[in-house]
Amino acid sequence: MKWYRRLFLFSLLLSLIPLGPAAANQETIRITTGQWPPYLDENRPDGGFLAQIIREAFASEDIRVEFSYFPWSRALALVKSREYQASAVWSCTAERKREFLYSAPILPYQYVFYHRQNMPFDWDVLSDLRGMNVGLTQDYSYGDTLSGAIESGLVNADITTSDIANFRKLLLERIDLFPMDPVVGEAMLAEQLGPEARDSLEFHPRPLRSALYHLPFSREDPEAGRLKRAFDRGLAKLRESGRYQEIIEKALKAHSSPAAAEILEDKLVNWDEDPSTCD
Repeated sequence: MKWYRRLFLFSLLLSLIPLGPAAANQETIRITTGQWPPYLDENRPDGGFLAQIIREAFASEDIRVEFSYFPWSRALALVKSREYQASAVWSCTAERKREFLYSAPILPYQYVFYHRQNMPFDWDVLSDLRGMNVGLTQDYSYGDTLSGAIESGLVNADITTSDIANFRKLLLERIDLFPMDPVVGEAMLAEQLGPEARDSLEFHPRPLRSALYHLPFSREDPEAGRLKRAFDRGLAKLRESGRYQEIIEKALKAHSSPAAAEILEDKLVNWDEDPSTCD
């Protein structure tokens, strides 16, 4: 495995080194995305760790990636109209599958409940949440499970305009729980609210909602199948070489508390693809 990994990294480095006039003719794929640190971050040199995974997967197939940042709804629309070739990143839905060809899964994601450390909290079934005030962010979809609990009156929904506002309400004890992607949540707490806030909150490891992220390509694009297959091959190389795990570990170490990083690393690295996830 060590020699395979060294060979893979050497090939990847060669693909990133300018080679004069020939390099100018290297194939480029144009990918839309949105601002969503630490996954995707226009302000970082590497573009965020998901952007880095995507870039290196394509690089191993001698394809250069050019990312452009847009509001999320426009990002997908630009692929549908074939102005761009793919969009990073989206979960697979029945509606989207009719219009887009999906790559192999890139990364799993989960929504978990954040709560105050001084508030004992555990849950196995929805009835354990009875009577709790749950903060939600406007225009987000949290899945049928939580929607059903709200509609039935099992829990109380408190809707606000941003994730950071919900974290502040949680700290002020105005809500009991806040469902959030913990990768984003840990970075947001550390970078926008500071270590004291991060030390005051924690998340329950049981997922409220789980899915997988993919690259969607327009089904109307005649090159979509070829580009999808190239990306899938490159992603498989990253995972087999250990480089995929390295990228994730580095990102979690930079953006999460040690305890959270340990939990998240297991969730993000040690997962198996379900071949039926997005046929």
